[in-house]
Amino acid sequence: MGYLAGIDLGTSSVKTLIMTPEGKTLAVSHADYEVMTPKMGYAEQDPQIWWECTVKTIREALAVSKIRPEELVGIGFSGQMHGLVALDKEKKPVMPAIIWMDQRSAVETGEIKELAAELLDAELLNQPGAGMMICSLLWLKKNAVETYEKIRYVMLPKDYIRYRLTGNIGTEYSDACSTLAFSVKNRCWCRELIGRIGLKEDIWPEAGESFQVAGSVCRAAAKETGLAECTKVVFGAGDAAAQLTGNGVTEPGTIACNIGTASQIAAVVDAPLYDRQMRLQTWCHAAQGKWYVQGGTLNGGSTLGWLKKKILKDARPYAELDAEAALAPAGSEGLLFVPYLAGERTPFMDPYARGIYFGMGMKHEQCHIIRATMEGVIYNLKECIAILDEMGIRRNRMISSGGAARGNTWKQIQADILEMPVYTTSTEEEACQGAAILAAVGCGMYGDIEEACRAVVKLNEHPVEPIAQNVERYRIQQQIFKELYCKVKDLYPRIRRE
Repeated sequence: MGYLAGIDLGTSSVKTLIMTPEGKTLAVSHADYEVMTPKMGYAEQDPQIWWECTVKTIREALAVSKIRPEELVGIGFSGQMHGLVALDKEKKPVMPAIIWMDQRSAVETGEIKELAAELLDAELLNQPGAGMMICSLLWLKKNAVETYEKIRYVMLPKDYIRYRLTGNIGTEYSDACSTLAFSVKNRCWCRELIGRIGLKEDIWPEAGESFQVAGSVCRAAAKETGLAECTKVVFGAGDAAAQLTGNGVTEPGTIACNIGTASQIAAVVDAPLYDRQMRLQTWCHAAQGKWYVQGGTLNGGSTLGWLKKKILKDARPYAELDAEAALAPAGSEGLLFVPYLAGERTPFMDPYARGIYFGMGMKHEQCHIIRATMEGVIYNLKECIAILDEMGIRRNRMISSGGAARGNTWKQIQADILEMPVYTTSTEEEACQGAAILAAVGCGMYGDIEEACRAVVKLNEHPVEPIAQNVERYRIQQQIFKELYCKVKDLYPRIRRE
């Protein structure tokens, strides 16, 4: 029997999972790292730390699984999207990676909107946002000329790890499209836009299908990781597409709600359908010939992490915060949280937006603050679902994943605010499983991703159902939440940010 590995390079940690072709998990290992914020609005990470942490998790997963390295036949990837990893001609990073949370390129985002014009509708199907690769590159060209001139190769975060494993530089459609330099409609680099902006034209890697074999483990990487040399490595997918794959969301009708560091609502479509007002994003799916429409918000579980670590200074596990949130009633007795700590991308592009606790009174305690923080994330996702409904995208059931899928209070809040039963899968590492599924297809164990998902992904039978009285309460709060941003949005740019 051959085994498979899925490596998920997230924003706060990297995870390595080893499983059987049928989806039985043998081992999961993770290693944490931090986001560097040297200036207000900056968000960076060191690619070398990514690699060191990946090596650690591979070695640990191999040890726990007790398989021989040569029994591992394929490796796939999932990775945080949008960011910029820039290498010089020696294939060394020229600077720390600028990741998706970064907001320094707000001005450049506006410039690209003007320059892109008709291309947004014709090819890109999305609008630019701070933190996307093309915006960060233009910022470097204008503000860090010496660094920009050193750039010979650009790639997404997971692509750097795959390069270190194989020695080959490349990317794939589901992640490339998130750079906003890639035609989502035609699945190729948008050379016209790159030329209009005046960016280098020879730095963009070749792109392939997510399940396509991109190379094999090289000798140097085998020595570092303990992997067998020549183990097949597939391109992998952006974390949203990998998450969809790991949840078995490959056909229209099922929507996915994922709450990791960021949060997303996504629905699969058979054609490159997109929101004409560009409040949502349309990206290439890992499944061949499929796309997905997504409300990709910048703020998800990171808001609860911020509250836990920086405000409450609370060392308890997240499960205990989830239980404490249950002590407060639905709606947190009028306390609302606007979760825009890192600016926001969906349902509007606003790099200047920031968080707000609204309606706080003497009766509110810590449990209310925790619950309101969780509710605020879901209120924002409800705005995204409303746009899917406007577009006529059907949704028969919802699958929840990420950290929020493991908390009972989180799941109930999702069911009540989104007004849908909440299903989960039997795995807690959906992105890793999705990455491993891509490897299984690339190694010929399954004919396509849809077949692999039917064999591997198992849904829990009993969903969390909405509670009628909570639904009514949340509908009232939802309207206040929506109005609150509209009333304060003009004030955000006036906030001093030094």
